[in-house]
Parts: sequence; C-alpha cells; structure tokens
Amino acid sequence: MAPAPPVRPPRLASWLVGLFAAGERAASIEGDLLEEFSELVSRSGVGPARRWYWRQSVKTAAALAGCGFRAAPWSTLAVALAGYLLFAAAASLPERVTVAVLQAGWHDVTPYYTWRQAQNYLFWLNNGVWIGRLLLPLLVGCAVAAVAKGRELATTLALCAVNGVATGLEILLLSAGHAPEYPFFLPLLLVQFANSVLMVTGGVITREIRSIRPRRVARG
Repeated sequence: MAPAPPVRPPRLASWLVGLFAAGERAASIEGDLLEEFSELVSRSGVGPARRWYWRQSVKTAAALAGCGFRAAPWSTLAVALAGYLLFAAAASLPERVTVAVLQAGWHDVTPYYTWRQAQNYLFWLNNGVWIGRLLLPLLVGCAVAAVAKGRELATTLALCAVNGVATGLEILLLSAGHAPEYPFFLPLLLVQFANSVLMVTGGVITREIRSIRPRRVARG
C-alpha cells in the first residue's frame, strides 16, 4: 500500500506570508512554519495544525508589515502621502474621462436625443463613471507599490491609513454642521473602505508581478 502523501499547509496562508517577505527570507520563514506544521499534524491532527498555521501566518504577515514600515518610516509615509494626494487630485478624473469619451462617440448625434438614445447615453455614463471609480484607487495602489520596491504592501497599507485619517477628518467637518445621524456618513465610509481594499489590491498585484521572475529563477 502506497504511503499517504504529506499534508500541505493552507496555500492561501503561505501566499499571505510570501506577500510580505521576499527572496531567501520568505523561504526561511515558510520553511520554519512548515516544520512546525508537520510536527503539529503528527501530534494533534490536520485540523488543529491548519488553524495554527493560519494564526501564525497572519501574525507573521502583520509583523513583517510593521518591519517594512519601521525600516524606512519617513520614505514610506512620504510615498503614501503622495499617493493619497494623487488620488485626491484625480478624484474627478473618471467623470471627465467618461464624459469626454461619450461626447467623442456621440458628436454626430443630434442634440435632441430620442428616449432610447438618452437611455443609452445615461447607461454608459453611469457605468463608465463607476468603472473609473473602481480603477482609480486600484491604479493608485499599483503606482504607490511600484515606487516602494520591497515594501509594496507596507506602503499601500500606509496609504490606506492616510485615507482613513482623511476620511475621519472629512466626517468631523461634515458633522460640524449636521446632526450625527446625517445619512451621508455611512455611504462615505463604505466608499472609502472599498477604495482602501482596491488600493491594497493594487499593491498585491504589483508585488505578485515583481515576484514572477524570482520564482522562475528559483524553479529553474
């Protein structure tokens, strides 16, 4: 009877650690975690070992993010601030680009739209603006991560922190003239949370693109 294949740790957890560590350091950390995981599997079983691996991976990723920030705090914060200023300056860009593209495509249409033409125009206008608003924080996250080589995730997380502080200040300014139940606050928080998630996603994309070549070299 063939021996059972070795139990592997959760791939997503291993990938999470690899996002914050690079090169030999990532291999060393993953090797240590794998050794402990294998011993825990033999002692306590697969389920507890996987839960332990997840906890350790999250703790390790958080520690690595902190180390990445402490290694160059001022430059990391400067890049994050520059990224936020870029994001704020380009906030109206999705609307302007969408309107310009639609006007270029509809320049030969009579200004007196039919009902169907008006519906089509509004459909593409609304969807174009929403797509642009999704792409903008993603691209800003990619740009910030591209500048902060080796600290992609730490810098995009700092960018999210700056975005959160700016959102808090905006809410305080708005609440100065409105009641606390002012209904604009919740949509604002949801939008800014989505922006932060997309910024981090941009950092992850940049980090993964940069790691493709080292992985190929290591395998070759």
